Amino acid sequence: MISAYRKALLQALDIACLLLALGITGLTAMPPDLHVFDDYTGASLFTVFFYMLFFYILDAYSVGHEDFKETVGRVLVACVLGIISSATASYTFDHWRFDRQALLLLFGCSLLFSLGWRWLYWRNADKLTHPLRILLVGVDRAGKVRQLLAEGLPQARIIGYVGEQDLEGEAGPYLGPSFKALEVACECEATMILLLPDAPIDGDIAHDLLQAKLGGRMVVDIRSFYEHVVQRLPLSQINEEWLLLSEGFSLNTRGSLRRLKRALDVLISLALLVLTAPLMLLAAIIIRLESPGPVIYRQDRVGLHEREFTVYKFRSMRADAEKNGAVWASANDSRVTRFGKFIRKVRIDELPQIFNILKGDMSFIGPRPERMAFVQRLKQQIPYYSLRHSVKPGLTGWAQVCYPYGASDEDARHKLEYDLYYIKNMSILLDIHIIFKTVGVVLFPKGAR
Repeated sequence: MISAYRKALLQALDIACLLLALGITGLTAMPPDLHVFDDYTGASLFTVFFYMLFFYILDAYSVGHEDFKETVGRVLVACVLGIISSATASYTFDHWRFDRQALLLLFGCSLLFSLGWRWLYWRNADKLTHPLRILLVGVDRAGKVRQLLAEGLPQARIIGYVGEQDLEGEAGPYLGPSFKALEVACECEATMILLLPDAPIDGDIAHDLLQAKLGGRMVVDIRSFYEHVVQRLPLSQINEEWLLLSEGFSLNTRGSLRRLKRALDVLISLALLVLTAPLMLLAAIIIRLESPGPVIYRQDRVGLHEREFTVYKFRSMRADAEKNGAVWASANDSRVTRFGKFIRKVRIDELPQIFNILKGDMSFIGPRPERMAFVQRLKQQIPYYSLRHSVKPGLTGWAQVCYPYGASDEDARHKLEYDLYYIKNMSILLDIHIIFKTVGVVLFPKGAR
């Protein structure tokens, strides 16, 4: 997980690389009496804008958190799309266009510089990152806290805890009573004081922790910290009181937001329907030719307020795929056809759900709709699972772009944490962010089944 501050620094590096590439292009591929930033202002602006847009959409800032070959693929695709888009946008301006030689040089320099700093960062990631040193205040569900941090912030280190002594030792070394939290944090050079749900905070302790926070140390509640850094709600740490008193969950109390979201659903769906009509026609023909059975697969799913509706998808499995009942899709599922495997990877099989959105059964952004058989079981096993039905299900969503396709009850638990984050923090800006991430997932599919 990359912090917003670190990501901003990495984006600044990309902007510097693009400006350097533009400068070199201006010096070597243009007449000496012309200046790239003065005489080609529009082309330069378009270049920086579109390159940065596609770096963002394709999540080209996961360097150090993924295999470098995947980083190379993301940067290469972003640069190709960036140069094509910027050249197309500036084509209508006679005095702003780069010629072919300048475009090729600009592309080469941009790709070289953007990959160059990422390679250096990847080679020296251990030296450039300073892991958090965390002091826990409290011991409640400390084992779960360790698991959460291992999943979301693997480089963080828990140095120990203060509070009531834990005989099970899940919180790490016992460092003293809670009223010594500030003293222990100073002695152990803790960079963060993390408050667990059972943290015994009285007036004196609260005063000390406030002084620590004002002095530059991070003092945060585990639930709020995890929500803002990992962008999930940790099911093992939340309760109904925290959900009630924390900010968010405002869609159903703000009619204006609900109406705006519905209007955008209709506009985006109509535009997407027009743009994808030829693609859907081609997919329908191939499905019909490849295997017997209907082109469109209809299935009952659970929507808003746990009401069932019929969802439409392109059939990607054999017609008799569920003759023995409903089961999760799995990796290398033998029931999936060859073309079905492809359309699942690039999400083409979901396109008929545009009609569900126009009907009002679904939203463009929201939790993935599940089948009633799974919902009934998961409600019994996973706390707060019913909360995901307080909003309309979506064609895409925060869980869909952040987590691979769910194939088990444990996957459903993880995806619910993302769904709850979305429902709590729902906004038009978050929806736009999800749309951009969806484009990146389609271009670099992960985990689709």
